[in-house]
Amino acid sequence: MNANRRPIPSSSPESLSPIPPKIARSTQSRRSYRRQGTFSRGKAIALESSVQLTINVLLAIIAITSIANLVPYLRARQAKLSTLQESVAQAEEKNAKLRSQFDRNFDPAQASQIMQEQSGRGYPNQKKVIWTKPLD
Repeated sequence: MNANRRPIPSSSPESLSPIPPKIARSTQSRRSYRRQGTFSRGKAIALESSVQLTINVLLAIIAITSIANLVPYLRARQAKLSTLQESVAQAEEKNAKLRSQFDRNFDPAQASQIMQEQSGRGYPNQKKVIWTKPLD
């Protein structure tokens, strides 16, 4: 019955100190502990390196698949761009023709010639020449 009871701590100053008493260990056990710690450190470094390598490989795979998924989108955009560039080239040609026609229509030096073309009338001292087919 007394074996189940805990011993009552004495009120001596040694028992009240917060520092537990040190247990003496042999030097051989310390060396083996250090060797085990070194071995476990090596395992930890190897594990960390393998985890980093695995994560980097996964990120590379994700990046490659993302780029592969974007290739069709890029080709579609390039086709659309070439179509738009052709349309722009045609519009620029048309714009150049219209601009030259506009410049000609509003050129004061050519105003009389344009009025003749538009109205079909000529100068009073000018005669119209009408070409006909010769009779065979």
